[in-house]
This record gives sequence, C-alpha cells and structure tokens, in this order.
Amino acid sequence: MRRFLLSHSHTESECAAAFAAWSGVESRLRHQRTIAGCEHGDHRVFWIVEATDEESALELLPGFVATRTEVTPVRDVLIP
Repeated sequence: MRRFLLSHSHTESECAAAFAAWSGVESRLRHQRTIAGCEHGDHRVFWIVEATDEESALELLPGFVATRTEVTPVRDVLIP
C-alpha cells in the first residue's frame, strides 16, 4: 500500500454540499477526524490515506468531493 495526501477544495457556497455528499456513502473515512480550514475561510479538507494507487485513494471519497480533490503521493521523512 502507498500513502497519499488528499487535498479537497471547494468554494464557500459549496461547503454545505461538500459535507452533505458523505451522507449514505460507504467509506472508511466517514465518521473519522481530519483537518479542514472551512471555519477560517479556507475551504479545504485534507486526509492522509493508504491505497494501492491514486484512483483507489479517490474512490474513498464521494463523487462531489473526489472531483474537487488533488492526490499527492507522500511518505514519512525525517526533518534534520
């Protein structure tokens, strides 16, 4: 399995839809904590996930969220 950073962006007017999109979706990400900047005016949500590839990582998200998400392969590094 590989690790990916999912960075989802939406506009202020899409914020409610981005959260409502999770209703009824089966995903291991649902009901889990993550970080978001919506309350501070930066309408982005981030997840670090394990998946076999970028497509599989996006499949963890509802369609509305996935189409507005950037996928970046990541790994742990030691900062000197």
